Amino acid sequence: MLLTLLATVGCVKSAEQRDVTTGAIPNPTATPAPVSFPQDEQAHDSRLEWWYHSGHLESESGREFGFHFVVFKSDDGLSEPNLVAQLGLLDLETGKHYDLSRAEAGFRSSGDSELSIEIANWVYGIGGRPGSHGFAVTTDEVSMKLSLTAASPVMLHNEIGWIPSEAGASYYYSWPRQDAVGLLILDGERIGLTGTGWFDHQWGDFFVLGKPAGWQWFAIQLDDGGSLMITEARGIDGVMVDTYGTYMSTEGEAKILRQESGGIELTATGEWTSPTTDATYPSGWTLRIDSLDLSLTLEPVIKNQEVQSGLPAVSAYWEGKARASGHQNGEPITANAYAELSGYVDPGPIEWMQR
Repeated sequence: MLLTLLATVGCVKSAEQRDVTTGAIPNPTATPAPVSFPQDEQAHDSRLEWWYHSGHLESESGREFGFHFVVFKSDDGLSEPNLVAQLGLLDLETGKHYDLSRAEAGFRSSGDSELSIEIANWVYGIGGRPGSHGFAVTTDEVSMKLSLTAASPVMLHNEIGWIPSEAGASYYYSWPRQDAVGLLILDGERIGLTGTGWFDHQWGDFFVLGKPAGWQWFAIQLDDGGSLMITEARGIDGVMVDTYGTYMSTEGEAKILRQESGGIELTATGEWTSPTTDATYPSGWTLRIDSLDLSLTLEPVIKNQEVQSGLPAVSAYWEGKARASGHQNGEPITANAYAELSGYVDPGPIEWMQR
């Protein structure tokens, strides 16, 4: 059943204070506090924060879907935080990708260990048990309720869940495998769903700068039960500044992957240009990680999985379901994956410069 989506009990600006940085300029060298649960599943007093889900679902008849659900919270420190929620839903039977959103200022919390966020008529809930989440989305096209429960240990990125960068630092952890159960109503048809999700939570006093800065990010669920996150980040000049990741074995042991020691090689094999934003995204990749003796080829299941709804056009990104195959330790392996491609949309001319 869907995680109980808690009744809201009053407006708050933050569920917890974080004295990580001060002033207008992000400080990536600030000393981080240890990530702890269930407190850090909740909201923080930070410039940016997001709760992000993606995953792979099936109906009882074997009909496949991919989904991406995220709640973004931004806070300028002057007023109540602003919220945007997005749902990307891919129906593999029809090839249709639904791009849906809601936006609303304000934030409501139900307590220290449980959280309910309302964005218009959408609801996102976090339970008191770490790794327990749920959402309910209603639109004219799609209604969807999904409950997600952690089926793996937590994955702290960069060993302690803290990622420094030139645009500021952020806390960052994942539940790389969640059991998903829910209900989808699509074109009047009720479809029961089960599957596997991936959850990311990231927050801090940092900026998302936009093109040419950005990233390629991959959440890969290997068919042997292993889980892999890989990020390739570009700096303000568009040059790749870091490639890093985290691998979790089937036994739940985490291994930190770094470019300088892990031999990570990510190569795009194709590209796709959006007919809406004119952005050209990488499309298809090879990934080699020497320290894992792993090589994969990843391909999107369809090309057009761009997400635009609810954000300015310049903030559009590609978020899509992919499949992977290759070898690890000399044995064949396959995987389901989600890829996120950010910072590929041109900002366009400034209006006053055109006069």
